[in-house]
Amino acid sequence: MRRILFIGYIGLLLLFTISCEQEVPGPIENDGVAPAQVSNVTVENLNGAARISFDVPSDPDLLYVRAVYTTKKGEIRETKVSKSNSSVMVVGFGDTDAYTVSLYAVDKGGNASGSVNVTVNPKDPPMELVRKTLTAVPDFGGINVSYENVNAADVAIVVLTNNELGEFLPVVTHNTKLKKSVFAVRNLKAEDARFGIYVRDRWGNLSDTLYFNMTPYYEERLDRKKMKPYVLPTDAGLGYGGSLAKLFDDDKGDGSFYHSDDAAKMPQWFTFDMGITAKVTRLTYFMRLNAYFALHSPREMEIWGSNDPSPDGSFNNWILLATHTQIKPSGLPVGQLSLADTDAALAGESIPISHDLPKVRYIRFKTLKNWTSGTYVNFNELEVWGDPR
Repeated sequence: MRRILFIGYIGLLLLFTISCEQEVPGPIENDGVAPAQVSNVTVENLNGAARISFDVPSDPDLLYVRAVYTTKKGEIRETKVSKSNSSVMVVGFGDTDAYTVSLYAVDKGGNASGSVNVTVNPKDPPMELVRKTLTAVPDFGGINVSYENVNAADVAIVVLTNNELGEFLPVVTHNTKLKKSVFAVRNLKAEDARFGIYVRDRWGNLSDTLYFNMTPYYEERLDRKKMKPYVLPTDAGLGYGGSLAKLFDDDKGDGSFYHSDDAAKMPQWFTFDMGITAKVTRLTYFMRLNAYFALHSPREMEIWGSNDPSPDGSFNNWILLATHTQIKPSGLPVGQLSLADTDAALAGESIPISHDLPKVRYIRFKTLKNWTSGTYVNFNELEVWGDPR
């Protein structure tokens, strides 16, 4: 028995040794001859990028053209395009300096031609263009930052301010590809504060920083323990385990939510009593975890306020506080989410309300359209912010 095991062991050892001595297979086609260089090279300088056009060589085994350049940090970046392309885009430039880009024609055997060097002078990078458009204004509990992004570039707008320890640090990072938008920085005290805003692109290039001082307007999150349903005859019914009271329980988990019933049609609404009279500055609602910008989450809505709701459920004695449409940051189809979409969903959708409107006690949340143009309304939580003083 031992002899048989020993012979088997020797056989396996010989097989392993032979397999290790075999050559590592190379490319299927390799004639050992490098292709000719690209020719007739021209450059179109773009914002933070350049398009380099060329004629490819006529070598029958040509596979692709490679463009290589080195960043200011010493990073080597390269882009490949197939032989069927007559141009290549080089991207990620963080300034308008001159860069040398080397072009190589590469065949199926991995043989590369000699380099053809060309100089590119990219125009202002997109993150600098966005930086030039940044503006900020005070808002309730924070500031509003507006911007334009004409190239729809993938950028992050970073807002800094002092924390409770006096450290000047980022408090909000707004990821966007929108051409134009506004976002809010919230939960700040109504006192003079130092702010900074800069823009970062996806290659890590940073704009210069916009510095300014600003004083947010006063607001506070109204006491949700005082809030309760105020059901009126025309309000939508409840279904699928939904509860109006669950909008105020501070539970953003998927088991606590509001959900209208089968009989509800659009538009539909529900009513609640804040338990206090206040100048409302905004409402913030939170979508369900599995329905970000989808299903029955409200998309278009109106917010109404009253101090003396009509008992018949009509809109008599109500005033329109706000009309709002939720915008998906990425613009992607329903069912697809970007990082910016997820960040926005986690932060909650805020509906701003003009400071010119009177104090109210009762709120009516009227949904005009959900994200699938259906007949249900379903979401997790609702917060009301304002000034009860």
